[in-house]
Amino acid sequence: MAGETGPIGHVVSMPIAMVIGGFFALACYNSIEIFIFIFSTFKRKTGLYFWSMLAANTGIVMHAISVLLRFFSLAPNLPMCAVIDVSWFLMVTGQAVVLYSRLHLVVGDPRKIRWVLIMIIGCFVFIQLPTASLFITTNVGGSVTDSTLTVFNVFERMQVAVFTIQEGIISFLYVYEASRGLKLMDVIKGPRVQAVNRELIALFILVVTLDITLMVTEYTNNFQIQTTYKPVVYSIKLKVEALVLNNLILLVQSGTCTCFNSLENSYSLSGKRLTGSGAQMDHPFASTLAPNSSVRTTSEATAAVEGWSGFIYDGRPQNPKGRQD
Repeated sequence: MAGETGPIGHVVSMPIAMVIGGFFALACYNSIEIFIFIFSTFKRKTGLYFWSMLAANTGIVMHAISVLLRFFSLAPNLPMCAVIDVSWFLMVTGQAVVLYSRLHLVVGDPRKIRWVLIMIIGCFVFIQLPTASLFITTNVGGSVTDSTLTVFNVFERMQVAVFTIQEGIISFLYVYEASRGLKLMDVIKGPRVQAVNRELIALFILVVTLDITLMVTEYTNNFQIQTTYKPVVYSIKLKVEALVLNNLILLVQSGTCTCFNSLENSYSLSGKRLTGSGAQMDHPFASTLAPNSSVRTTSEATAAVEGWSGFIYDGRPQNPKGRQD
């Protein structure tokens, strides 16, 4: 494979060089868009989410530039290898931390979140650091032994597979936990929850699909394509993750309550009677609402409930003891 031990400008064909240049331009363009999104969206430039997003995006543009400079002998080989390693750390582990930083929005079990963090740290220590060290070793002056190159190739292929599994696990955890944890919120906020669930599923499919295409370039012995295609993959994933996670944050932090919207399909307000599932009850604050109207905000819902000493029938069996009809 070309590219592991030095520049490829003297051996690469024109079509491959054009593909590498196209990937470089696309990665840089996506990175600029993400920078604009970060600094225009975050009101407070603090917190793990902000810094991990910034680090991951910085790693993308650093990786794209350093790979291009190294491949075409536009900068010294060994210093560029060090920059490639650092940018790879930021791009890959940084993006995993971006997903980790907002996992608490859908995962209620701290042990699961802790295990995700342990997985990220373990992949960095046992996969990224050895692969980066071997990459530097294969580019130190002098002849590179076949055994060193073989070990590097094994780790290079392993790391692509491991990070595919890692990101797939975290993305699936979002989908699985959101489908369970947002059920109650679905009653309150309706279609917005369903939209976020669909976005999380689409994110999972996108992450897995892009990582598989990256694995294909690696396992078909196209190192020079894989290293230039990787920033494109991570820039697309980071852009989509930023949009989806931002929508998830807005959903969780939103103060809007549309709880009566979902109940309207089962219950109807008419005068001072509330009918639902065959039951009829006095509804003292029904007169303050138009028929089939909704309490739109939290403050309105709270005021209405505090001013009523009765109960709302929600379809569950009621205990008749102590009731005054």
